[in-house]
Amino acid sequence: MTEKTRDERFDLFQYWLMDLPDTLNRFIDSKPLYIRDQLDYSIESLDIIEKYLLSKSSHNKEIIQEPVDILNGYSIYVGETFRKVLRDKTDRDPNTWKIELDDVDYAFYNLPIIKVGAYTGCPRTLVTACLDRKKGNYFSEILMNQIK
Repeated sequence: MTEKTRDERFDLFQYWLMDLPDTLNRFIDSKPLYIRDQLDYSIESLDIIEKYLLSKSSHNKEIIQEPVDILNGYSIYVGETFRKVLRDKTDRDPNTWKIELDDVDYAFYNLPIIKVGAYTGCPRTLVTACLDRKKGNYFSEILMNQIK
């Protein structure tokens, strides 16, 4: 990747970060009231949003074909919940969202990630993976394992 391309991608990531609160609000506002009222960034809310997602999409290819705001909204909600819960449960101040633009062989290359202590995760891949696993508690199970 050229330095110019890297800088452009980094600038896009910075814009994504600036828009994150508004994207998250739009995502939450788009959900039915009975779901919206339960989205409190708790471990339990991850199961609620995951079950809702599973009721709307049966395969990860479906959500990938939706407008980007849908997958982005789920990813941000999951990522922000992980960050908040891990900070509260582990007394560690989680790093902010990051993006890897230098190592093209990195599993999460060019995708927003969160890093808290030894945990590094890509909420976008968690969202798409939950559609393959169809568990209903995939997000919360991963988060609970990180707390232990």
